[in-house]
Amino acid sequence: MKENIPLLKPLNKTKLYEEIVEQLTSRIINRDIEPGEKLPAERNLAEMLGVNRSTVREALRKLESMELLEIKHGEGVYVRDYLESGNLELIKAILFRNGSLDSSVFKNLLDLRSLIVPEMAGCAAKNRTDEDLVKLEQIIFNDKMPVGERDLRLHNAIARASGNVLFVVLLNAFTSQAKEFYDIYFVDDENKTNAPVFHRAIFQAIKNQEPGNARKIMQEVLKAAGEKILKILDSNENKFDQP
Repeated sequence: MKENIPLLKPLNKTKLYEEIVEQLTSRIINRDIEPGEKLPAERNLAEMLGVNRSTVREALRKLESMELLEIKHGEGVYVRDYLESGNLELIKAILFRNGSLDSSVFKNLLDLRSLIVPEMAGCAAKNRTDEDLVKLEQIIFNDKMPVGERDLRLHNAIARASGNVLFVVLLNAFTSQAKEFYDIYFVDDENKTNAPVFHRAIFQAIKNQEPGNARKIMQEVLKAAGEKILKILDSNENKFDQP
């Protein structure tokens, strides 16, 4: 067992346990602490970080809920392999594992989105209700709403119309990590112009209950948008730091 964990820094947040969680999450993802390794005793961690044991205990419980640690009562706290146990809560930490955006992981996120979101649109076309159509219309034809916000709300409404709550949760996970790119993407006038065309096309496919067409439309728009977003990423390689 290591007596010290490398690179731990003094804490300065109001909710100290949150910073402990952030630091240990980063160390685990970067393999500074290896899977299977036993952490120092709770008392020792508290002394290292300059906090009380209850704060450390709260952080360890949070890390356990994130499947990053295994607490064996009477034995100690052991690091788990996040590639075997990690969940959606780790997306942000993996994307910004060294404080800046990891472009390869972001591309992985876009790839995953391109697989899931078209299926979400297909399910929406199949399962939508009249109430769902009303909500979609209220978003799509609201010209007073900025186009970027319209796009975000439209995708959320499509996810809800799919009838699968996990689509909503997964879409929220994607959106929360790519919000900065949305803002930059919709600065471009061409993207602002093209978005309403897509909105009306996907709405029509969902309204007509055409799952195949809805999937195709969503695949095409995600492919085009993804290529543009990657260009933004390449031209601003060092700009996107951890929020």
